[in-house]
Amino acid sequence: MTYPPLKHIIFIIGPPWGHLRHGLKTSLRMVEKFPDLFISVFVYHKEVSKALKHLSAQPTVYPSRVRVVTTTNSDGDPLTTSGLDISGVASLEKSFGLWVTSELQQATVVQLDDRPINKPSLIIEDFYVAGAALASKSIHGLPIVAWWSMTAAALTNTLGHGESDKSRGVFENIYTLSEEGQQHPQEDSDSLICMPGVPPRYKWEFAPQDLPFLQLIVPHVVARMKIMAKHVRTVVICSTVEFEPIPAAVFSNAVNTKPFFIGPSVDLAPTHQTEPESPVTQFLDRAYTEKGAHSVIYVSFGTIFFPLPSSTSHLMTVLDEILHAGFKFILTLSSDTAQLDKSSMDGHVRAGNAIFPEWTNQTAVLEHPAIHYFLSHGGWNSSTEAIVRGVPMMFWPIMGDQIPNAVQIAEVHDCGFELLQVRTGPAKSKAYQNGTEVEIVGTDDAVREEIRNILALSKGPRGEHQRMNTRLLGKVIANSLGPNGSGDIELEKFGKALELA
Repeated sequence: MTYPPLKHIIFIIGPPWGHLRHGLKTSLRMVEKFPDLFISVFVYHKEVSKALKHLSAQPTVYPSRVRVVTTTNSDGDPLTTSGLDISGVASLEKSFGLWVTSELQQATVVQLDDRPINKPSLIIEDFYVAGAALASKSIHGLPIVAWWSMTAAALTNTLGHGESDKSRGVFENIYTLSEEGQQHPQEDSDSLICMPGVPPRYKWEFAPQDLPFLQLIVPHVVARMKIMAKHVRTVVICSTVEFEPIPAAVFSNAVNTKPFFIGPSVDLAPTHQTEPESPVTQFLDRAYTEKGAHSVIYVSFGTIFFPLPSSTSHLMTVLDEILHAGFKFILTLSSDTAQLDKSSMDGHVRAGNAIFPEWTNQTAVLEHPAIHYFLSHGGWNSSTEAIVRGVPMMFWPIMGDQIPNAVQIAEVHDCGFELLQVRTGPAKSKAYQNGTEVEIVGTDDAVREEIRNILALSKGPRGEHQRMNTRLLGKVIANSLGPNGSGDIELEKFGKALELA
């Protein structure tokens, strides 16, 4: 009996685990939706074991049609950094070029369950990678689709409105000014950035933390992304029209193509079983027994980010006020840059008020009834994981998409609060909030006053209103990912447009 061949595409995913995990989620959704599809996921060598472990934990049969690939050739070693590195981008280009050359030269026909797998016919590339597939197009000659794991507003901030070749996105403009030594000149500084569908902000508010290394990296990466945007066949956005209707409506101006809003790459159910014996689960269970529901604030800045060392006193002030308000807290220390005074941490642990794990099963933590709010940097992945579980947020954004995420979630949808007094660098000046200016003092006392007010509001009617908003928004996002939801329909249209269905 002859079986029809599987269509074969390549998916290049950026280095941070947050990108890789959600790229794998998109891959699994695609092979579930399109039964004749096979995907080769190209990842960084150091991420292979994580990717394989993640796929092996999936409860479905679909992972068999997702293959994790890389190259270990010494002439093109993949990155060993977070990916925010100019030389690293060149390394990835070389690595992918070596792999795809070898892949296309394979003489034998690979089979899966008696079905032959065709040669690759398409490449999906993470916009974060910024054009590795484009650099080797003379080798593979395949059409390229861009994949963006964040919101349309964040990508518009990056690419600009697309009104002309000279137009700049907000992030590129900010960091180019800094690189040229112009610390937001006065004639520029008081102008508001008015992005469609997003409340206005001063320009410097899109760089809330002083990160000098970005001054060299961002203009380079954004320039590559703009080139990539001109050469891709279409763009896949991991957001929903319901979440950001106006940014979604105008986004096509930035890329000159029709995007597909397939919904966030978020797990609606935990990907790991709850471990009753884990210290984190036991801590949450004890808090729930002692203090009841909404008694713990979960604090996590992801696997890459953490408040700057110069902001350590701000972080300790926030944690102290969380305890003074009667809450307990969990603070994950997943980032290599996460550093706190050990004696202080030990004291909190001995008192039973806090726990400091290096890793948590975040979805399981957010589903626990003891969780009150989630204090986060505001990455899209973490934000959507909280929203679909009805957990409102407190934002401490650091860079990139975290800023528009905080604005849209906290201000547009009223599903949380944003900390302003923790800002550093040029952003430590003034903020534009609902038509008024807020002075950013930036002292520990100012941070203490702000977090006290936020915690008090979170315990009252405002907090209940935000929790209701978050639950309803979470249902909207979950429904968009379900059968016949907007994200599900867009994924179907995407597959048909690229002849995957």
